[in-house]
Amino acid sequence: MTITVASAALDTTWVEFGTVSFTVGTLATMSACIDEVASKLKRDVLLTGTTTPTAQSVTNWIVRGKEELVEIKNFTFKRRYVTTDTAAAQFRYSMPNDYNGGDISLRDLTNNRYLREWPRGRYDLKYPDPSEETNDEPQIFCIKDRELWLLPPPAGVYALELEYGRSGDDATQDVLWLPEIERFRCCDFATAEAFRSLHDYEKAAVYNDRWEKGLGKAVRADGKRKWKSRGYQAISVFQEHSAYRNQP
Repeated sequence: MTITVASAALDTTWVEFGTVSFTVGTLATMSACIDEVASKLKRDVLLTGTTTPTAQSVTNWIVRGKEELVEIKNFTFKRRYVTTDTAAAQFRYSMPNDYNGGDISLRDLTNNRYLREWPRGRYDLKYPDPSEETNDEPQIFCIKDRELWLLPPPAGVYALELEYGRSGDDATQDVLWLPEIERFRCCDFATAEAFRSLHDYEKAAVYNDRWEKGLGKAVRADGKRKWKSRGYQAISVFQEHSAYRNQP
């Protein structure tokens, strides 16, 4: 038996909804973040390919810092809203590139209603071949790894709105969806990596410690926001204990 690898990737275009950015502040762009790292290294500027570390390396580390940050479970500011249009009879759609699991919701904007999410096992058991179903308005959906499966297959064009938590690849250099304090923390992570590249492990350890403490503060601040939004009520003794520990 042989397996034939697909010649074309499943590639759905998602368009981000209008967003409200945080105040521009000090670190408004990736360039400003790079300059922040350069100042910690006592450099006037970092150049692409001619300095150690390079500006591109620092960019990569800041992007990784963003990814590390939003990997924290239920981080408040990682929610994203995107839209796409269905095509008739097409029931498989790729998820956005920066989706890496987590809670989602899917709304049919054409009919102004939410679709029900089914677990993969139930979906596969009841509808092993969705293409055999009659095309109609989608009613349910299922997430299979990085794919969105609809049922029934769309009968035409329907506008869908996907709400999800970004936690994977972030190819853009946008930092304004993060509070500025988190941008500074991403710079701390990049600074630690920069000192490692210079074999200055003592300073790298200092900034890595700042970064890890910053992550801890982000978790506690996030817990306080959720604790307040629930009216300071816990749904279990474990949640109550966790929230109590996060109080000042």
